[in-house]
Amino acid sequence: MILFSRRNLHYTDYKWSVYNQNDPRVNGKPDTTPFTKDEGNEVVYLINKLMILWDYRFANTGNKMEKLIHDQLPPNITLQEDVQQWLKANLKF
Repeated sequence: MILFSRRNLHYTDYKWSVYNQNDPRVNGKPDTTPFTKDEGNEVVYLINKLMILWDYRFANTGNKMEKLIHDQLPPNITLQEDVQQWLKANLKF
């Protein structure tokens, strides 16, 4: 289920690398896979996974996640599961 897509992104300065469909950076569940906040496909993938996991249904929630990742994610947080934990602690409504 896709809740958040490229067209929902607020920022336009992402790189758009081509990934193999089974690449863990854009498939599976958030784990110890490296995360690059400048890669649009990785950002969209992670936002979607977390929206499903946390049962969020509105694109504006995805935009809040995107803005936090884009503007405030500390540079030392580089794994998908660490981004997940950081977002959980910092996402406020």
